[in-house]
Amino acid sequence: MNSIRRQLTRRLLGTTLGLLGLGLSALLAAAGYAELRQFDLALRTKALAISTVTTVALDGEVRVQFTDRFLRDFDDKNPSDFFEVRRRDGAVIARSESLGSAHLPARVGTFDQPKFWFLTLPNGEPGRAMGFVYKPKPPKGIEAPELMLVVATDRDELDDTLGLLFSLAALSAVILAAATLWVVPRVLRHGLAPLEMLGEQATQIDAGSLATRFAGDLPAELQPIADRLNALLARLELSFERERRYSADLAHELRTPLAELQSLAENALKWPQERDPATDHETLAIAREMEVLVSRMLTLARGEQGQLPAQSQSLELAGSVRAAWAPFSARASARGLRPTFLIDENILVRADPLLLRSILGNLFENAVDYAPEDGAISVVLTIHAGQAELAVSNSAGTLTEDDLARLFERFWRKESARTGLGNHTGLGLPLARTFAEAMGWTLTASLQAEGRLKLNLAGPLLEA
Repeated sequence: MNSIRRQLTRRLLGTTLGLLGLGLSALLAAAGYAELRQFDLALRTKALAISTVTTVALDGEVRVQFTDRFLRDFDDKNPSDFFEVRRRDGAVIARSESLGSAHLPARVGTFDQPKFWFLTLPNGEPGRAMGFVYKPKPPKGIEAPELMLVVATDRDELDDTLGLLFSLAALSAVILAAATLWVVPRVLRHGLAPLEMLGEQATQIDAGSLATRFAGDLPAELQPIADRLNALLARLELSFERERRYSADLAHELRTPLAELQSLAENALKWPQERDPATDHETLAIAREMEVLVSRMLTLARGEQGQLPAQSQSLELAGSVRAAWAPFSARASARGLRPTFLIDENILVRADPLLLRSILGNLFENAVDYAPEDGAISVVLTIHAGQAELAVSNSAGTLTEDDLARLFERFWRKESARTGLGNHTGLGLPLARTFAEAMGWTLTASLQAEGRLKLNLAGPLLEA
């Protein structure tokens, strides 16, 4: 399993150790270069000392008044310094006694930019040499010849210093690497502690603790995650609460018809000789009502899962509205309701005829049954903002703004008491909205002045 801590540890250790290695290497290189420059400066000082004692006689003869004993590290038994002066043609003018029969390589540069190189000394020891061309100062009237001077010395001291620097760098690398290996995991553990705490809190949340919220004192990097988790928990809590309420409402809705069926069955078994044929009709009616309830619940479930097919076709909306109102006209008259219609003709839409008829039936049934007696119902069909818009409004003095959000909840009814299935199970408006969404339409609710409820159905016009 991938681990953020493991990945961060590897990357931080690799990066840190790499930077430490580069830093120590650069420091070692800089120190070694400085030490080498210092060593070369001492070597050049020796060469300058030799060049300053080189003279030209009146007869043009070149003399070097310098011996090995003038050198700082002169030792007859174990010489460490060597020099040799030659003419351009290779003739030797002067040389140190320490050379014996050997010669130094004639590799020279200019006086200002002498040439330096490593070599093996005549005594077999490693050394470093430098060479340059110079002209001694001649007497007046005498032309001084160009001379080549090569000076070499033992580099034991330089090697010892460089070795010490390398040892110190290696020791520092080991110490720093060990410190890094010890510090980085602990720093990461401390830095990732809030993330682990967040994960631990998340593992303790279940269906019974959805009211839990993550603390607001988290680091800034984790706060957006905590905010989104809190929002998710709020939605889950609302959803679970809605499902619990739905389960309770469904059980409540089914309890009454089931109790009636049980009572009818018990009476039929107890007094079979007094069985009334009307009992069968009543049993059939209850069964049909329960079938309607179950069918509507299945339809809602299919709609929520996006599995409700809609077979759209061209419809003339005004005719569909009039046809859907016809079954409710007598009921509206019986209750003394005054319907008014403002309908624009020839509005063509694309919709599923069956779903649209069901939506209109639910809207009109809701208005006729819930409007107060002798009240008014308004049906307005117009084109608004490039869409067909049907508004059905009626008086609903008991509704509040808080109730609007629950109008489309399953089994919700304003009255707290329930009187069995009846004509309204609290599924009409949820079904209507589900059908509208399946067709690509919208169904919304709003409260107007004087406590009038307005249900607004809107859908796209038929493209020419």
